[in-house]
Amino acid sequence: MKNILITGAAGFIGYNLTKNLIENKEIKVFGIDSLNSAYDNNLKKLRLKNLENNENFTFSKIDLSNQDSFDDIQGSNFDCVIHLAARAGVRQSFREPKKYILDNTVSTTNLSGFVKKEEIQKFLIASTSSIYGDSGETPMKEDIDEKYPPPSVYASSKLSGELMAKTILDDTETCIQIPRFFTVYGPYGRPDMSILRFIHWIYTGTEILLYGDGNQKRSFTYIDDVISGLNTLILSKDSGVFNIGSDKTVSLNQVISIIEKELNIESKIDYQPRAFKDVDVVIPDLNRMKSLNWNPTTSIEKGISKTIQWYLKYAEVLKNIRFKFEYEK
Repeated sequence: MKNILITGAAGFIGYNLTKNLIENKEIKVFGIDSLNSAYDNNLKKLRLKNLENNENFTFSKIDLSNQDSFDDIQGSNFDCVIHLAARAGVRQSFREPKKYILDNTVSTTNLSGFVKKEEIQKFLIASTSSIYGDSGETPMKEDIDEKYPPPSVYASSKLSGELMAKTILDDTETCIQIPRFFTVYGPYGRPDMSILRFIHWIYTGTEILLYGDGNQKRSFTYIDDVISGLNTLILSKDSGVFNIGSDKTVSLNQVISIIEKELNIESKIDYQPRAFKDVDVVIPDLNRMKSLNWNPTTSIEKGISKTIQWYLKYAEVLKNIRFKFEYEK
């Protein structure tokens, strides 16, 4: 039986990957999460509730930024560690830089030391396309970070975590894989991400909070494609950085139109000044992942439709979820 440690198991990607892996009776997942207040914990509890009765899943609340927390999982003989725990959000990172350094850089540093001590053979470290910033290079290749400085505290904290892991494990045989995700969305998604926020605001008749004119184009990537990409990496022996995203960009205005059509509700939009260091177009170079025979397959229309179906199913629960940061009026 394969024994896998997943950090951030109560998070969006962590939950979906755990759910996918434990469908295979030959895989056992030990999930950990700090259950911090980066966004509404009620959504994390909803995810965990769906996992709690599976005999191949064990959960423990652990704060990776606390070195002593690793005492509880030492000697567990993990075959693979998949590090999905993080504090995300570009705008918020400028307001709380210390929290981002602690949760993204210090935690990854501590976990890298654990991987080294336990002689774990594979280490996946989830990262972000935010690292690439507004380089002007499209599509965005995995080596852009070597040419331009990261544009935000969030991006810096994630890149620092990547570098610390590489440095700490440099003299080991551990296979390090770093998937960089591009705007992931779908059922059980983070409530601070645009598509789920837009669905909630349009459905409830709330004015949409939109930074900029809405013409910014993004690589919106459906969660099932991300899970497929992670499974591809788990099976691969290749190390390095890998972009996981959609190679078809869509503007925020287009996303809003698709949601309006699906719900048959017209939105109201509150246009706010463009966010600091916002990027016009984000599109990944997927050649590395395609060389492993992976391709995203979910269209934006199909992905949004599935997300709306999930939202409507849980609308009564989600009405009490916080879809804004405290600083957003």
